[in-house]
Amino acid sequence: MPPPVSDLGEFIGAINRATEKHGYEVIFGTGDAEVLALSANREKIGPLIPYAPHPCVVRGFDKLHLAELAGKVGLATPITREASESALKDLGLPVVVKSRLHWTPSRPNQGTRVEAVVAHSWDEALRQADIMRSIGAEPLFQQYVPGSLLSFVALVDEKHRIVSQHFQLATHMGMSESGISARATSLPVPDSLAVRVQAFLSEIHWFGLVQIQFQLPDNGEPHLIDFNGRIYGTISLSNGCGMQAMDTWGRLATGRITTPSKTMVGPRYQSLEGDLRRAMTQPGMRRIYEVLECLVEAGGAVHPILSWSDPLPVLAYLARLPRRVLFKAWKQAANHWRLGEA
Repeated sequence: MPPPVSDLGEFIGAINRATEKHGYEVIFGTGDAEVLALSANREKIGPLIPYAPHPCVVRGFDKLHLAELAGKVGLATPITREASESALKDLGLPVVVKSRLHWTPSRPNQGTRVEAVVAHSWDEALRQADIMRSIGAEPLFQQYVPGSLLSFVALVDEKHRIVSQHFQLATHMGMSESGISARATSLPVPDSLAVRVQAFLSEIHWFGLVQIQFQLPDNGEPHLIDFNGRIYGTISLSNGCGMQAMDTWGRLATGRITTPSKTMVGPRYQSLEGDLRRAMTQPGMRRIYEVLECLVEAGGAVHPILSWSDPLPVLAYLARLPRRVLFKAWKQAANHWRLGEA
């Protein structure tokens, strides 16, 4: 499908044309922009849009309201403010600069995703906020909480009850301070956290799949930092643990009788490209050791794309890789230019 940028009519039209041709029942969004566009325009789209009512969807994606909603059920969150000099003075450095919404239906010219940035200086924070405003986003400053990245994955039915859940710890981060897992491992779900997450999802009136990210300080309780109400990067680990997330979600959305699978603990996750890129940043002989360890880990982990039983997606991924690398280099150069102009 074409992205829902600039021309929402073409995005909706492409979905309806594909539905007429193939008879699709349900449409899932793979990114924030797609989910928000589908939700906001569901009356114009033929297939079922498997999400809660649109105000609930926006409430889940709205980074500014997450802290308020989480606080009601006893979940800790970093202090989050609208981006301003006074907010930056209160929060101190480093600070996370993120968009209130990664994409806004009322601003279709905004890019499909606005990445969070960890700023280490006053000028960098203000400049990143200005860059976000220049593309139509609403920037926020959020307290930086160092620690380990945890993810609570839940599949929620139409009564907002968790029917399947999974918990994971990122053991190696990729090339972004804002939180991209290069490796992760599955863990037992803490009972006390599960109770609060259930109350949180009931407060939002959520339906479907969600990945809730927490930052765990060395001394303290997990802080809720993000709410991904969409398909997410490490979903293969959840499926490797038995969740069967998309199949169960589709069955719940279409009213088919289903018994969600119980999840297990043990499988590990690796994003091989991100892990190798991380390993290549290590100094001296450490780099060789880390690269070899990455390759050894690859044989025993689940991957976002790599599958020994289904290699075709990897071939398509490799074919697109040079273009994607060039695009990232161009994007980084453009951001540096914008910072220089600011």
